[in-house]
Amino acid sequence: MNIASFKKGHGDLVYDNDCVITSQERVDDLFENCNKPNPDQSMMHGFNNRFYTPLGNASANCDCCGKIPLSQLRPGLEDNFTSSKIPTAQVIVGWSKSKLGLE
Repeated sequence: MNIASFKKGHGDLVYDNDCVITSQERVDDLFENCNKPNPDQSMMHGFNNRFYTPLGNASANCDCCGKIPLSQLRPGLEDNFTSSKIPTAQVIVGWSKSKLGLE
């Protein structure tokens, strides 16, 4: 995901997703300061998302700080997430079939 700030009072909710990244640990590019909120802008709020990466260490790239683990983001950017190693192809196909009602 590539997320930048929104006008004050606007934002985006990204929740309850399974995100599989096969080539790196970076799952987010946040084009703002990840440590201090800007009171004049709103941002994305992610919650209950599940990230799967080669090492199970999902991270974000932030303008202020470079690449940092999601666990070190300030509260309100990505809350109640999990980060795990990539599951088998069979598991991922099973998620897809379930989502499409093909089971």
